[in-house]
Amino acid sequence: MTRWITPKTDWQERTDADGKYIGDYFEIEDYNRIKNNLQFLREFASGLYPSFEIADMGEDKSEEDYLYADEANLLEENLEKIAASTYKPDYGEPPIFADNEAYIDYRELNRIEGAMLDMYNNLLGQYEGRRMLTFMLGIREVL
Repeated sequence: MTRWITPKTDWQERTDADGKYIGDYFEIEDYNRIKNNLQFLREFASGLYPSFEIADMGEDKSEEDYLYADEANLLEENLEKIAASTYKPDYGEPPIFADNEAYIDYRELNRIEGAMLDMYNNLLGQYEGRRMLTFMLGIREVL
């Protein structure tokens, strides 16, 4: 099973007194964290709900790789697929990204990672709250 990594939910857009940007940047490790957390949520949810698939997001990216708009859209689609296949939470309307246009920003990253953290906590609560039989079913050997 893929490993869960705590999401970043405090993305910020900031500038200093001179107007220079000092906020957060969306880096390769952020993309890999989100991608892998979505895979973790799918695997975890498949143990609680009927099994379902999400779109393949490929291997982890490296510093030499580029991030494309269709990959950001795939993150959104997979988040929606997991939500629709589980307890159907509503995490808002995702934007659609296009090449050479505005890319994923801090608001959208906070929405995605906040939704994944919320989903993780809810699925974990469902897992831990499952009813378990306090006795074993089956044939008992009589001595």
